[in-house]
Amino acid sequence: MERREFLFGSLALSASQPIGAARLKNAAASTNSAEATDTTSLSITGVTVSTPVKLPGNRGDTWIAAWAEDDNLYSPSDDTSGFQAGRSSNVGFNRLSGSDPLRLTGTTVNSMADYGKECEKGADGCTWKSTGCMSIDGTLYLGVGRHLYGEQSADPMRRQTAQNASIIRSTDLGKTWTRPAQQNYDQPMFPGRRFATPYFIQYGYGHAEVSADGAGEYVYATSNNGFWDCGDDMVLGRVPRAKLSLLNGRDWEFYRGGDGMLPSAWTSNMDNARQILVAPGKVGMTGAVYLAAQRRYFMVGWYYPAGGGKMPGAGTHTVWAFYESPRPWGPWTQVGSYDSTPAGLYSPEICPKFQQGNRVYALTAGYWGSAPDYRLTIVPLDISTGHDGDPPG
Repeated sequence: MERREFLFGSLALSASQPIGAARLKNAAASTNSAEATDTTSLSITGVTVSTPVKLPGNRGDTWIAAWAEDDNLYSPSDDTSGFQAGRSSNVGFNRLSGSDPLRLTGTTVNSMADYGKECEKGADGCTWKSTGCMSIDGTLYLGVGRHLYGEQSADPMRRQTAQNASIIRSTDLGKTWTRPAQQNYDQPMFPGRRFATPYFIQYGYGHAEVSADGAGEYVYATSNNGFWDCGDDMVLGRVPRAKLSLLNGRDWEFYRGGDGMLPSAWTSNMDNARQILVAPGKVGMTGAVYLAAQRRYFMVGWYYPAGGGKMPGAGTHTVWAFYESPRPWGPWTQVGSYDSTPAGLYSPEICPKFQQGNRVYALTAGYWGSAPDYRLTIVPLDISTGHDGDPPG
């Protein structure tokens, strides 16, 4: 897959003050302590996008950062040769190091050979692709699923379809993974398309000591309705934190409406899940992050205005749609958008690290037909906030 770059936002990119791991962890601990006594929530009312920064020495898309116990970031990349022109892979796994998000250096930890070479298909005609990635309790988790490229999917908008997702885990920072590819192919955790693009909701460093919305007891994940690009809606799933490592789809349940803090709001049948976001053709696979300073959830949706990414001329223009919510289950409100052309930056995901006040960073990649754009790209985002009830703008 390939996408492009965003040339939106006139804000000059200000130099980032490097922040060390200790300071970040202390800030997180301070925020967690404050959460126990302060329930103030600052709604996000707008987003300003600064100049994208393309990192050198890599190739691929679908970058999703997990902030691991060694203070590095770990990320998959798809249709990729990773860093330093490594092995061609459907899915690779990489370490990102450094104290400045705009100057990260990368190393490919695992070329994930069991998941095939770039664009290598199985008997089902599909290829392996990754989805959400997260570090929790000293373990890395990664979503994988079967994707059918838009040219072959038979979708009228040539969207890339996704199905039969699973979650795999690593206790050695990505060197080896539990649930082999063949098991995921034969016995997917989430059969079909309803939960085919699971993205974990991230809560900062190692998912440590979080209490908001039951996140100390549960791990949440979102999924669209089975598309890489231009999906139609999103649902929410959760699994008890103590059972996440079992990698058993039967342990998951899905939000069906009402107060998400109550057991009655959840069902074991994913087909009975209630949509938490509906935007036909505008929900490429993506996930949310919890911003502890604002006590809000933030998510970047994305889509191709011309239809699926494989429609003629579509790949060089994407739109990001910014959403915020007080709870994982909503209500989700759009608070802005951003046009990316001619780079067509896609699959943006907010980094759980380097959150400094109202500034966060998105990992993304640009149009696959342009070698300078088809790489890990970091986009600084500055959010505006107000009190609950303030209108977006």
